[in-house]
Amino acid sequence: MIDPSSFDTALTALGVITAMVFAFGVAALSDMAMRRREDRAARSDRTPSPDDSRPS
Repeated sequence: MIDPSSFDTALTALGVITAMVFAFGVAALSDMAMRRREDRAARSDRTPSPDDSRPS
């Protein structure tokens, strides 16, 4: 028979590991979204809008 205290310890460890994997996954997705937003902002800064007049 399984010792209840060891079973609880295993469930706790599994819960902690699952929470860490989830947190790192969310952090990675957040980082990718932030980099994409920064890349878009940098791209829009480089291309002049059609309303801007270029000096001759």
